[in-house]
Amino acid sequence: MPTQLIRHAGELKRSFLHDVLILIRNGTFYNEHPDTSNAFTQTNVPLFNNLSFSLRSTPRSRIGKYDTEKHAWAVIGANPSPFLKVLKGDYIAAPPGSRTYPYLASEEIAKTDPRLRVVSEAVQYVGFGNAISNGAGGSGRMQGAYLSARYESRREVTDWTLLQYLKGETELNPSEVSGDKSWDQRLFRRITKNLRLDQLLNMPVSNLSNGQTRRSKIAKALMNKPECLLLDEPFMGLDPPTLTLLSPMLKDLHGRSTPNIVLGLRPQDPIPDWITHVVVLGENNTVIVQGDVVEALYSICSWAKVERGEDQDPMHMRAAEALRKTYGPPPFERPTILDKDGIRRSDLSSIRQSSQNAVEERQSERELSKSLRSRQRHARQAALQKPVQERTATEWLTLMSPVSRSLYSDLRNSLWRRDEKQNVDRHGQIEATVNTPDSISSEATAREPLIELKSIVVRYGDKVVLGHPPPQPGHTEAGLNLTISQGTRLLLLGPNGSGKTTLLSLLTSDHPHSYSLPIKFFGRTRLPEPGKLGLSLFEIQSRIGHSSPEVHAFFPRNMTVRRVLESAWAETFSSKPALKPENSALVDRFLRIWRPELCQTPDKADDSLAWASDNENHPVFARLPFGTQRLLLLLRAIIKQPDIIILDEAFSGLTSATREKALKFLEHGDTSLGAETAQRDITFPGLTQQQALVVVSHVKEEIPDAVDEYIRLPSAEEASEGKTVEMGRTRKGWVKTDEGWNAVWALRNNTAST
Repeated sequence: MPTQLIRHAGELKRSFLHDVLILIRNGTFYNEHPDTSNAFTQTNVPLFNNLSFSLRSTPRSRIGKYDTEKHAWAVIGANPSPFLKVLKGDYIAAPPGSRTYPYLASEEIAKTDPRLRVVSEAVQYVGFGNAISNGAGGSGRMQGAYLSARYESRREVTDWTLLQYLKGETELNPSEVSGDKSWDQRLFRRITKNLRLDQLLNMPVSNLSNGQTRRSKIAKALMNKPECLLLDEPFMGLDPPTLTLLSPMLKDLHGRSTPNIVLGLRPQDPIPDWITHVVVLGENNTVIVQGDVVEALYSICSWAKVERGEDQDPMHMRAAEALRKTYGPPPFERPTILDKDGIRRSDLSSIRQSSQNAVEERQSERELSKSLRSRQRHARQAALQKPVQERTATEWLTLMSPVSRSLYSDLRNSLWRRDEKQNVDRHGQIEATVNTPDSISSEATAREPLIELKSIVVRYGDKVVLGHPPPQPGHTEAGLNLTISQGTRLLLLGPNGSGKTTLLSLLTSDHPHSYSLPIKFFGRTRLPEPGKLGLSLFEIQSRIGHSSPEVHAFFPRNMTVRRVLESAWAETFSSKPALKPENSALVDRFLRIWRPELCQTPDKADDSLAWASDNENHPVFARLPFGTQRLLLLLRAIIKQPDIIILDEAFSGLTSATREKALKFLEHGDTSLGAETAQRDITFPGLTQQQALVVVSHVKEEIPDAVDEYIRLPSAEEASEGKTVEMGRTRKGWVKTDEGWNAVWALRNNTAST
């Protein structure tokens, strides 16, 4: 009898393990093998000491059937990439058997899809730190030598269309049958349609905007049909309306296990309401809590409440102090939740209510699913008993195959959307909300204009990408009209693909059309005029500080921290700058103020700047974490105090504490941080009234409080419905409030929780 019980227990254990896709038991992970010589060196620090984690798979028989009880995981942290890469199989596990993939070794998956026996095929990671790689053997970074290369009309290596990229036809001599054997046309149509890529298939990938590139990478990974898809910060750079469309699609794919999806989110990203479990990361690659999403969020919010001084319980304060020593500050104070209506902020009471609602909704879905399956079974039996000539259309529908029923549903929904589109007028829906009387000082109109755009239209062939008709209010000609003056504090908004990147390339003069379009830079055009010389690219960009994903993609990787900051005074990224003594002193000051965030050797107690010198043994740009790279490029954009500062998603990748410090530093200078004031002649004053600021962000927490003006560009689809450019002046900080954010994005039912 005991032998039978032991054998039975072993069978149950094997059955359980075969349902687990990723299993980690007390594992610690390293970049290199942790031998005695490099176990705790700077480049081989242990990651996630004694980590335990499991991700269950779905039996092949259940794939395609929506599972309301399936766990949906998200990893939340300032840098979720290391954790996701641990799941992917990167890093060395110690002990070696602490990370396994039991389900991939099962006979079930060997029979259905042997390709998925390989971890790299079954578990795929999609990161969004770099642009699409378009050539054979590309490294993932945007190829080219300069920013304006993406706008040139002729390309050799980067001339692939989005359709070719998705089909894998990016070799110079692609096989005639490459990708055909595994090409799923129905899956392709569904993915491109849901990700709003179906109208972009013939566009060169180098012309895609940042948000379009992200959606394309997700589509490419989904076409590979992995068992598990790890999406690292998929929401960064996407506008709120796109999030409300993307999130339900990911929910459906995950619920039907096509594939299992794990999201990597920043603390400022909204958490989809379908996420059931989370891993919350702390500083130095530690795990604060993992498990049920409501319990985890409640724990973090309770900790943040103590940190804010709202909870004075001595026991709670001691616990909070211990947590801070181990994990750093709380990653967020109040999380934001993404549902079908948009983005809303939650507090402790709303988290409790969400928990109850989620339980009731899952129970309701289970009961409804059982009832629906029973009714469908009876309906099919009744339809089969009827003579063929007497069956109704509804009865024929119940007898259709799932594929035929899906195609019928797609056709019906497209007809409904067409009818609805004809009856909906979306024009001018927030105009009355944003034109507030206490908007901005009238002295702004008297300040010197820095860049002037008049009736600007940019098109590639027949496709208009900026300046869609109809004309802006107050203008008779179609095209974009915009003036950036001294003291401007402008937020640039628009759905992905609305032309924000193109507009920024015109402002920085990277776009070749900046020569021919009616644009004035500092009162002059780029082409010579009678009695005036034309402006060169270097003259314009010497007066502009710019940080963006494109700058990040092209920036040289072999520069030290100091050289990155000094390059602000250079004509190009890599050329040698002509530095004055006061410039070098300002660089020293920046390095001292930002030492905790930039220095990768915090164990050194001295305050010297040796860690940032040009010594080849010291960290270079390529070795810095993604968030540190973004911070360094942000500081590079503002250190020179240029006439115009352009920040495109410049705060993405920063921790909440670093972001708040950077926002304060940008607006008010170093004295606002309590920095030493010994050498007043080299202090950084922050934004001045002679400078202009242009910000692009899809996360309201990354918008400076000084912003008091916005412009929203319409997408091509919105323009076809009569929507034009929207502009408004507001009181400072209004746009980043819940009320203002929901108004400018026209989101519904998004009242903030209080």
